[in-house]
Amino acid sequence: MLKIRASKCSALFTGTDGLTAKQQETLDGLMSKVKLTDNQATKRDELISKRDSPITLGDGARTLIEESIDEQVYNYRTSFSTREMTKGTDVEDESIEVYNRIFFTDYRKMEEGDDHFALSFLYASGHPDIVDCESRKVIDIKSSWSKKTFPTRPPTNPAYEWQGKMYLYMLTKKTGKHWEDGEIAYILTTTPEELMPDHEDDSLHYMDSLDDMLRATVVKIQLTEDDIRHMDARMFAAEMHADEYVNFLKSKNK
Repeated sequence: MLKIRASKCSALFTGTDGLTAKQQETLDGLMSKVKLTDNQATKRDELISKRDSPITLGDGARTLIEESIDEQVYNYRTSFSTREMTKGTDVEDESIEVYNRIFFTDYRKMEEGDDHFALSFLYASGHPDIVDCESRKVIDIKSSWSKKTFPTRPPTNPAYEWQGKMYLYMLTKKTGKHWEDGEIAYILTTTPEELMPDHEDDSLHYMDSLDDMLRATVVKIQLTEDDIRHMDARMFAAEMHADEYVNFLKSKNK
């Protein structure tokens, strides 16, 4: 019953759980020692406590899960649209062409019928923009609303980064191979005439005179082994919370 789209998954993965690979290596080394100093024993105990602590989902993650189930139980779907979102959809092909010209690639947007058009794993789903099977790489295109909103420096956006990692995670689970590399490509493309705002100068929205090299900012992302362990644990915790919430809905008036 639980369904979470990759574009909304960041709340689920915020925070840390368990031990990183480096911390586990440290703990293994301490556990193998016959005699520990007081400091080493304290460190060992801290790592064991962190390893064995139950996963606690944050308020945002619990709300995401419960709202997703509500949509299924009560048969509705929340959605909204803005001019910024409409532009992103309308100019996506053109944005990919800009990317191709800059990086000498020949990508196209994934279409229905392509092998990896619709991704899913357990209750997660999503539609990546570009999937490079040869390089095992995913590229997510973000068409900026205007020159004013375009990031000239690579920005930090956890929601976009987790969306990209979710695509890589689902492909890793689907193919049995580690899809490690991804990109978030912010692209400047001319705003369609019908979306031009009256309260903004038109020069903010016309891009054709710009050099192509100024029309893209690319953020590299990686899906690490630690990310996979973290996401596995969070997916399991989300499933447990979903079951608890469904049971609550079924029994709340008994």
